[in-house]
Amino acid sequence: METKFLNFEKVEVVGATKVEALDKAPYFVQGDATQAFKNWKSKQTGAISERDIKQFCLDYLAKKSKNAPGIGFYITLETAIVDTRERPWAFHDTKNTKGKRKYVTTYQLVDKATGTVMAETNETKAKAKELAKELFKGGFKGTIVCTYTKQVVEGEPVAFEADYAPSKHTRNGRYLTFGIKA
Repeated sequence: METKFLNFEKVEVVGATKVEALDKAPYFVQGDATQAFKNWKSKQTGAISERDIKQFCLDYLAKKSKNAPGIGFYITLETAIVDTRERPWAFHDTKNTKGKRKYVTTYQLVDKATGTVMAETNETKAKAKELAKELFKGGFKGTIVCTYTKQVVEGEPVAFEADYAPSKHTRNGRYLTFGIKA
């Protein structure tokens, strides 16, 4: 039985969880066809081609969804193993080899709506106010917040580095989705 659909699509999706992966499918994933695929595969003799797999998908769609557009199914190729580590990070302290740290107070002018730094000065608060006036003269129409920050001018400015460190056996899942696009 050779059936042809113009909107049939078979897509392999990858994700950290099954839900995340199946959300990437271009149609609504209605169910799991993994067990039916394994049973079909065990009954096959000889090599299985891509054409055979496509025919299985088309037959499965005809049987389970009556070829309704916008509905699909998935076959699990490799299950996702979620990161179960309670503390998924690793810290690496940086040694200060450049001598004692010396700091300078800096005034940063920050746009309150977006949080971006618009200007900064390490002179005085009066100079920071002048910079704010210049920003308003230049056409800025929002709210500016001036914050104190300390910048390292002498010594090592980096305190530490932190990396995301998931469980050893964490892996993304691979799923073959197939369906008829709406």
